[in-house]
Amino acid sequence: MRLLRYRVAGDDSAHVGVASDDGVAQIDGLDAGGGPIATIGHAAAAAALADPAALPAVPVSLAWDEVTFAVPADPGARMLCAGANYHKKYPLGGNVQAPAQPVYFNKPPGTLVAHEEDLVRPSVSIQFDYEVELAVMIGRAGRHIEVADALDYVGGYSVLNDGSVRDWQRHSVAAGKNFYRSGSMGPWITTADEIADPAELEVICRVNGEERQRAGASEMIFSVAEIISYLSRVMPLEPGDVIATGSPEGTGGSHDPPRWLVAGDEIEFEVPGIGVLRNRVIDE
Repeated sequence: MRLLRYRVAGDDSAHVGVASDDGVAQIDGLDAGGGPIATIGHAAAAAALADPAALPAVPVSLAWDEVTFAVPADPGARMLCAGANYHKKYPLGGNVQAPAQPVYFNKPPGTLVAHEEDLVRPSVSIQFDYEVELAVMIGRAGRHIEVADALDYVGGYSVLNDGSVRDWQRHSVAAGKNFYRSGSMGPWITTADEIADPAELEVICRVNGEERQRAGASEMIFSVAEIISYLSRVMPLEPGDVIATGSPEGTGGSHDPPRWLVAGDEIEFEVPGIGVLRNRVIDE
């Protein structure tokens, strides 16, 4: 099942629906059946992430040309990120040793745009870069979760671009990773029942049709389950929390000379089996 948040013409509010090849089935207003009331901003969707079979079949009510995508997470959801989670030289340089534990940082609201929305290259830097990542959405609450049990807490998966401003990243990770509308997420959440093993997934990035990044999730230093377990020691995880799991080599800054994003660039971030997230770059 693919759950999305979207808007329709003449209505600024975000709705929640189920995506199909034919269009969108709106599920706003459905009884959640007692499921957790958080996740992507609607109780029925939250219940579906906890148990996809709990959501009844709903007919398609909107064609694709009638909807505009929204970020498929509640605007107030926590965005938890694992940095330096693939073996790569950039942006740290040299022969980088694997971290002893996940490198954790946050993304605040306003950082991410949706599928087919514009990424904003900030006026204060030309070093605007991309990072394709597998995103994980928590489906049920947990604390001190064991690695062996961690995937049972996953509600679904999405595609995320951890947009980065590299010179400001040298000020701090938080500065470089959190520019306004610098990253993206979407197009939807694919529920966990459709992904047998996240380690079998791939992350791919193309800029103007040229492949720049490709790696298997099996190449992560810390697996999805290990990241979930680690973060659950830091805080209780809640339905709707989003975890970004890191990006492989191949970003613009890793090239010689660097290949920074510029206005007009068209980017595709893909996780086969989940979806393709598309964005275009504009100047601030």
